Amino acid sequence: MTGGDKPPFPLDGGRAGDGGGGRSVATPRPRHAAGVVPRARRLRREQTVAETMLWEALRKRKMNFRRQAPIGRFVVDFVHFASGLIVEVDGDYHEQPERRTRDLERTVWLQSQGFRVIRFPEKRVRDDLNAVVEQIVADPAPPPSPTLPPSRGKGEERYVVR
Repeated sequence: MTGGDKPPFPLDGGRAGDGGGGRSVATPRPRHAAGVVPRARRLRREQTVAETMLWEALRKRKMNFRRQAPIGRFVVDFVHFASGLIVEVDGDYHEQPERRTRDLERTVWLQSQGFRVIRFPEKRVRDDLNAVVEQIVADPAPPPSPTLPPSRGKGEERYVVR
């Protein structure tokens, strides 16, 4: 270290334990794949009728969903980050065999990132919006974690001597 240099704090780019001899160079890692943010913005402007209906219904419920959100190299229709729930509204385009395969690969990748994905046909959203919203409202809460056995507490004996 020279003059007024001080060891870098780990969160400022240095590594813990490197002795402050130099700053580590972090590899820049984009949050999203190149080009996905402009695509998400375009999709927000060009929402389908069903997506608009669902967005308005979710906003009325104040559920804190984001619409047309980029995740990795994908843009998902709606995501609730707090619970990890993704809602997709699929039009007729998604019925094509090659599109089904790509949707399945996309779903598998999103699930590997910790998200749960539910899909609704566009027609169902338009025809039965209330039922779709009720299903979404019931789904955001992640399943409860298994309960742990009660702790012994302080001062209790570990073993029962008979």
